[in-house]
Amino acid sequence: MMNDRIQGAVYVAMGRIAGAALAEVASPVVADDDNLLLGPSRVDPKRHRAARVRYWGGEPSAELNEELARSDGPPVCVALPPTPGGLMSLCRICASVVEGGRTVFVVDLSPEAAGAFPQGPGPGRAISLNVADALLRKPPVVQWSKLETTLAATLWKLWCRRSPVAFSRFCASGSMFHPQLANLGRYHAGLFPRRAGHGLLPSRFDELLLRQLSQEWLSPVKVFANAINAESELSSWFSHTGDLYAAKRLNEWYRHTRGRIIERRNAHHPRPSEMTRWSFRWRAGSEEILEALPSVQAAPPISIGGAAAYDPDHVWVCQFDARGTPYLSRLDTASSGDRLE
Repeated sequence: MMNDRIQGAVYVAMGRIAGAALAEVASPVVADDDNLLLGPSRVDPKRHRAARVRYWGGEPSAELNEELARSDGPPVCVALPPTPGGLMSLCRICASVVEGGRTVFVVDLSPEAAGAFPQGPGPGRAISLNVADALLRKPPVVQWSKLETTLAATLWKLWCRRSPVAFSRFCASGSMFHPQLANLGRYHAGLFPRRAGHGLLPSRFDELLLRQLSQEWLSPVKVFANAINAESELSSWFSHTGDLYAAKRLNEWYRHTRGRIIERRNAHHPRPSEMTRWSFRWRAGSEEILEALPSVQAAPPISIGGAAAYDPDHVWVCQFDARGTPYLSRLDTASSGDRLE
């Protein structure tokens, strides 16, 4: 169990399985079962809840949302896994409670793994841990300072901005605020189209996903399984997005381009699901989009935080600093150095 329990605190676990494990040693427990790395987010709590309902088709983390909506209340203790999604959830919690003066405690479930730095342009693989086992190691309960809580709340506000530039630059800055910051920044930047000379390339994630396709029909479950079996870079992405995002993104490409880039057909699976209902393949000759994006409108937009990737009205592009760290700029200022927006 944990070293210390906080009198009167509300405990937050990331996911329902983690919530069940945490409930064995503490109470009350509410689960955050929303993956904030996908879809839109808003600073205003009511607008945020409405945006998440629209994205998922139902409200995730309803109990947590009710708890955070309280104008005052007991301390909040977050059982934090070493993942970018966990960090983002913590930042939202801090933003919700900081104005009410509620205290935030953090239980670092895997301190020995939290400092692993991602290699390459994409995020490192999310660490999967058994929360029950992690709690048996008696991780310390640490009260966050007002400065730490305020900084996390500020990071949430940057995430929710229409411009993703300040958030991206902070993640790429090498700040020691949190070990998962570099991982989070790579994930974030990797969903935006990339600057290549005077042209554009698809986002790193889109490139990896679309390269799985061929002239043969392939279902999303097969795309996912191939990536996992190969332990490829794409499998690291899936560890953050989940498997269903493969089907969602392929369908977005199909609908956006009306079959001009990738084609879709009914797979006639005996037990159809999001991952098995459709099969996809390249339309003949369309693979060239991987080498040059003809325009930002050629790709389906992605909502991420308060911003949108592939937005023709606000074209944010990914490029790399001298260390190879990805960061975002607006297209018309991407060649003007390190000026922030």
